[in-house]
Amino acid sequence: MLLIYTSSVPDRLRYIARLLFEEISGLSVTFTQSEEAFRSFEGPKLAYSKEPPGEGMFMEASGLLFEQEIFPHDIPVHRYGDLPILFESSKAAEGFPFDLLAASFYLVTRYEEYLATRYDQFGRFPASSSLAFLCGFLDQPVVNCWLKLFLDRLRDYYPALMTRQEPYRYLPTIDIDHAYAYRYRPFHRTLGGVVRSLSHGRISEVLERFRVLGGLSHDPFDTYSFFRELHEQHQLSTHCFVLFADYGRNDNNIPVNSKGMQDLIRSLGQWSEIGVHPSLSSSKHPSLLQKEIEGLEAAAGKGITCSRQHFLKFSFPSTFRRLAELGIRDDYSMGYASHPGFRAGIAHPFRFFDLKHNIESDLRIHPIPVMDVTFRDYLRLTPGESMEQIKQIIRQIRFYNGQFISLWHNESLSDSGRWKGWRWLYEEVVKEAAG
Repeated sequence: MLLIYTSSVPDRLRYIARLLFEEISGLSVTFTQSEEAFRSFEGPKLAYSKEPPGEGMFMEASGLLFEQEIFPHDIPVHRYGDLPILFESSKAAEGFPFDLLAASFYLVTRYEEYLATRYDQFGRFPASSSLAFLCGFLDQPVVNCWLKLFLDRLRDYYPALMTRQEPYRYLPTIDIDHAYAYRYRPFHRTLGGVVRSLSHGRISEVLERFRVLGGLSHDPFDTYSFFRELHEQHQLSTHCFVLFADYGRNDNNIPVNSKGMQDLIRSLGQWSEIGVHPSLSSSKHPSLLQKEIEGLEAAAGKGITCSRQHFLKFSFPSTFRRLAELGIRDDYSMGYASHPGFRAGIAHPFRFFDLKHNIESDLRIHPIPVMDVTFRDYLRLTPGESMEQIKQIIRQIRFYNGQFISLWHNESLSDSGRWKGWRWLYEEVVKEAAG
């Protein structure tokens, strides 16, 4: 057990202490506001206060966790050895060098995104505006780094300290934005596709479309058997997130009521976990989200409890409140489309904390450090260059016994068109992550 002495126990402090010490480290946490009880306690203890009480390990409390509102904070990033730190202590010589709890809370809750004023063309908070990107630590799970530093220091005080961590885990996830390239599309969309291909001089696309529709060729986006067999070979479970929405400018899967979509969902449900992929339209019209979830549940014949936002488009706290209200228990959207890395600074899942109300939710958020589109379309890297970056991320997550989640699309596994040569990358990612 870890006893924490503090002047009060607000919900913010209770939340981050439980995440770091109980959920990740396997320690039970108890709080006390009594100096006498703290001094007399003989086990591992931490004083989280403005002044050290004279015994146990001391961490200077910066004050963030005792606030009730959301305020702009000027947060300089300092260095402690090779590690970036936030909320540096003015009493580092007397205890821990920075406020681990406030720093972790600031990143995990995405505090800065509640105060954001700049967005990209899809209304997303850009990675380039984040503290982690601007200060060069987006590629590090710094919360995990900080926690290890703290536990090592705590063992200096209490050599018998025992912690327990879950083993490293890998979960491959697939987004299905376009279930098929050519099949099951309405005639007017097929005709429009033919016209677009001809107008750009892509005669081979027109011929491929007619071969697929004539039953002479395999639809290039029908990669389901490929990744199913690959995942089973490495004894991995699979999560598939299906865009189950009416046609829109950025939501253009095959029709939800088509035989192809209904058959596909029933098939996927036999060997994978199915999640909803809320449309971009639903971010503007929240009532659509319930319709999409209910429609997907009807097609799958079972409840839907996990989700990932289309285009990774979400807003704090409205998106996550709405998901929780509709029965979603796990969300897999916490990543940037434009850059790989750790948007929340952590390599473990965590419960959503609503900063507006200072309430911890039952909704669990799973960070997504890598996505196929990031490397090809945003960073314009080759598959080989992409693999080097992904390896570094996997190694860090494995070192901290975290959860590595890859985000790929069924179409990027087609090994055709703009994704020619990229199937190899996914095979290497799975091999590295599962090995």
